[in-house]
Amino acid sequence: MLNSGVVINEFGLPSNPAEDDGPRILGATLAITILALITYSTRLYVRLVMVRNVGLDDYFMSFAMAMCVAGQGVIWGSIVYGAGRHMGDIPLEHLPTGLKLNFISQPIYLIAICVTKLAVGATLLRIASTKFYRHLILGIMGFMSFYTIGCFFTVVLQCTDIRALWDQSIPQNCWSQSTLKGLSYTNVTLNILTDLLLALVIPIPMLWHLNVNRRTRFSLIFALSLGAFACAAAFIKVGFLVNYGKTGDWLWDSRDISIWTVMECNTGIIAGSLPALRPLFKKILGTSLGYGKASSGGGKITGSGYFRQDTLQSKSRTKSVLKSKSANDDTSSERAFNFYELNDTKNHTTGTAVEKFPAQTGPTSFFAVDARSSDESIDKLPAAASGPSRGTTPGITKTTTTTVDYISREV
Repeated sequence: MLNSGVVINEFGLPSNPAEDDGPRILGATLAITILALITYSTRLYVRLVMVRNVGLDDYFMSFAMAMCVAGQGVIWGSIVYGAGRHMGDIPLEHLPTGLKLNFISQPIYLIAICVTKLAVGATLLRIASTKFYRHLILGIMGFMSFYTIGCFFTVVLQCTDIRALWDQSIPQNCWSQSTLKGLSYTNVTLNILTDLLLALVIPIPMLWHLNVNRRTRFSLIFALSLGAFACAAAFIKVGFLVNYGKTGDWLWDSRDISIWTVMECNTGIIAGSLPALRPLFKKILGTSLGYGKASSGGGKITGSGYFRQDTLQSKSRTKSVLKSKSANDDTSSERAFNFYELNDTKNHTTGTAVEKFPAQTGPTSFFAVDARSSDESIDKLPAAASGPSRGTTPGITKTTTTTVDYISREV
């Protein structure tokens, strides 16, 4: 069924010169791609300059961003050659190029969306605190890779000669529209499912038990949950797949599908990059812990850093807390999280006396800068007596509650 105002021209193609959505396609896709590129570039600065800790998630995200930039170039070219217009309004010499570029953009964004999710999965692996979550995330990443490869082959093998999609001189021997739509719906459904898993279902319970302060926990959950916007874009795209290709007006029917495909991919890049920007946000805005400064003595705080306080009430308590801060505790989610964003420092000092802390090889060190507050209680202590009898004399048992202020320095 043709839209109102659309007629069939002398070549048998839909036509309505008053309708041209090319500028809308270019404006929407270019804006979100530039925003994603800015976010990605900032992420790269944090990882290379501030943190100096580049991981697998950064490589995945770099590849996804490169694919999105390439895809944006292809979309721009397809607009020049007719995308967003009715096929009857496109010069016949431009039509094959426009159709070819429209086809090329499909596998580009298919791969880019998958790699973006692999980057998010690799980010979650950095802070996964149990084997269950690590295995679950790796399983989802493997599944995404497998079905994306399958979708790629369905796209490039849908015709005996793929050139038939843009060259009318080649005999059409392609899968039916119903088959292609079924495959498209399957791909979108799996994308929505994996978006929900990586944006909400896995991060919320996993980060909820992460051994970091509450504001940090909520900021991470919020940043990763922005991936749900990619899920929303996939939902919206489903509505435009229903009428795609019904009248053979391919470059007109694909306009909204192209917009929301680009939105889905670049929104995923933005959401997946935000957690990596925490060190930059801390440097600019401070943290929930506040700013502190440490000096070499006197319990005063003079050096820049992020300040927080723990109270250690016994020798055994002291050991257990220090053990939890130690880099040797490979199962510590706090160590995993600190390694995610901080550099290695190894100095440990106290304000009034030097205390031997366990050497750390991990990314953060804790500077004890003050020890204070003690109380005393009267007790009976055994005393040596000269002569045959032994007695007891009043004495003092000193129980010390030590408050250790320390600074976790960030590069």
